[in-house]
Amino acid sequence: MAHDFDVERLRQLLSGGRWGQSLDVHATTGSTMDDAAEAAAAGAPDGHVVLADQQTRGRGAHGREWLSPPGTDIYFSVVVRPTVEPSSSAMVTLAVGLGVREAVAARVPGRAVTVKWPNDIWIDRRKCAGVLVESRTVGTSIDSLIIGVGVNVNRLDWPVELAGIATSIRAERAEDDPLDREQVFADVLSRMEQWVERFVDVGPPLIVGALEPHLALVGEQVRWEDGIGIFEGIDHDGAARIRIDGTTTSLHAARLEPAGGDTEALA
Repeated sequence: MAHDFDVERLRQLLSGGRWGQSLDVHATTGSTMDDAAEAAAAGAPDGHVVLADQQTRGRGAHGREWLSPPGTDIYFSVVVRPTVEPSSSAMVTLAVGLGVREAVAARVPGRAVTVKWPNDIWIDRRKCAGVLVESRTVGTSIDSLIIGVGVNVNRLDWPVELAGIATSIRAERAEDDPLDREQVFADVLSRMEQWVERFVDVGPPLIVGALEPHLALVGEQVRWEDGIGIFEGIDHDGAARIRIDGTTTSLHAARLEPAGGDTEALA
């Protein structure tokens, strides 16, 4: 089964960075996360990328399915071997989200493109992209991080359960022409690399400060697995600050949703 990615053009577009110099492109795969994890275990270099036109077992955060039809969007995973503490994977997720958000926002000028903590990208409160970071540790050190990203680029048709919840870059643009998926992929990957490198070099304050103006749901009532409260933003280590009955608590791992409605998206 053939894919319509031009691998040589992809290599040219990625020539300016480290990520993507080692590149596997598939027409169909089960999960790029699984492929990248296997590659990492086999010694794949820092920045190795697995890109697929379609996934049959794509997954997002919290074990949810990531719908991955062919011909419209981009699904990829990156093997990263940063010199960071094992506890840093949450901050890497936020750094990656900044990069994905930037690439999406550049293509929908004038629209509100935000990060829904911790790992979704919204265009006007509809999900356009998602991030998943999994770590492989050896002893007390990180051997590698596997960063998975799905971006809805050109998709216009949605299952009934996702209508009004999910969107794509193309659906939110004034122009109706399909976007160049190879160019979008190269831009997303480059911006991700830049933000992860900034986190490694400078630390969490840079990421937190850059993310705060682009956070979704700040000041709103939200719900998560164990409760309801007001989302006040993120603290110095990227945890969500939640006010409950006048007391502020921190959530390090949760899935926030608007308390007034269900915006879960599998796309």
